[in-house]
Amino acid sequence: MAGRPNRRRGARAQAPVKPASPPPHPVDGALPVENDEAWTQSDRRTMRRQLLDIIHRFYIDAISRLPPGELRRTAGLARGLLVGGHCFGPLHPIHNIVVNSVCYAAALPLRRPLNTDNNESDDGDEVHALLSTDGIARVCHRSLDGLVAALRHLCPSLSAGEALWNLFSAVADLTAAIALANGTSKSSAVRVIASQGHDAFNVAAEGARHPSPATFAQFLSSVLPAVNGKHNIVQLLIMKNVLATRHINYLSDVLVPSLPHEPPKTPLLLSPQVIDRIASQKKQIKDAGKQVINAVTMALKEYISRSAGAPVLFFTEAVILSSDETNIRLCVPVDLVTDIGCCLACEINRKKVVHPLYDEYLGGGREFQEDEVDHGCDFPGPLDVDYIFFDADRDRAFASYLWRESMIIEAQP
Repeated sequence: MAGRPNRRRGARAQAPVKPASPPPHPVDGALPVENDEAWTQSDRRTMRRQLLDIIHRFYIDAISRLPPGELRRTAGLARGLLVGGHCFGPLHPIHNIVVNSVCYAAALPLRRPLNTDNNESDDGDEVHALLSTDGIARVCHRSLDGLVAALRHLCPSLSAGEALWNLFSAVADLTAAIALANGTSKSSAVRVIASQGHDAFNVAAEGARHPSPATFAQFLSSVLPAVNGKHNIVQLLIMKNVLATRHINYLSDVLVPSLPHEPPKTPLLLSPQVIDRIASQKKQIKDAGKQVINAVTMALKEYISRSAGAPVLFFTEAVILSSDETNIRLCVPVDLVTDIGCCLACEINRKKVVHPLYDEYLGGGREFQEDEVDHGCDFPGPLDVDYIFFDADRDRAFASYLWRESMIIEAQP
């Protein structure tokens, strides 16, 4: 909007400078040496934070290319993105997100073993939770962990700091990072992935906590390159910037039949406490989500012209229990390229929210040193997506977590 000030939040750390004389790489046959003493902790945090910002942009871009109606009608595609849609693979990161999400949703569809309310679930009510900022932030963190693991597997002489540097310099593109690390061309890096990709992607999938690492590694190293060579799906993704439902169906049809089948697992018996906990959390998530959707809808109706053209990303501040437009404090368009602000509350809580650079939004404390915020840890507790997408056939670790938690609660006096 015209006339608004355009000043940045806080004191942003500058991009790290590569050490002039990094420690030497190990000789052939020697074990990798951790050379992270060449990088300060602040540098590693800065690289990780900026890589997470880059990856977050990839996810926002990928989401904008997926058909909105498909996301609203089914839980599968959104689940595919947040659970199995990692940005690493043999393609461009955005294309990797799209094909990985589509493939996971089609090959490993959500089963609903719990019928807690005797009603068919309404995925339209759940989409607010499926695409929550927490879910997107977590898959960004896990994708970065997978990228680092894959690069260090393929280039074993790299320390963690050097891997982050090469990924940062390559804009989170694994193939480009391999070429940079080895001092070779990108075509040489493609050959490295072709020959060693299976093990590297298996390590990456485990580091990223993909639910089916072996299947995912087979998909990235063998199925996807073969299908792309036959059907040229990259060309489809380039030509069709916004995919329709028919494109999603086509990708599913050509990708999934070549995947190996997972052996069936013994059904998991869930305790009544776990079933009740999942049902209770799902209801709370859906009720809270309806309030958020009402506020967002009100904000967009107030600020978006009916003649708007291309999809626009908006930032809004509102009272969630909004009764009218007076509770909408701010609603402005933001540009992913130039308008990336931040606030301390989001940074501390790992909320990857695209903020405007305008001074009007309230935020949660905007004058802070970003390199003091830790961006290195995964999300230790369960998120909305874990409850909404719960699958007793695959989410055994989560079911065990809920069971242990219920036992602890019952044991308390």
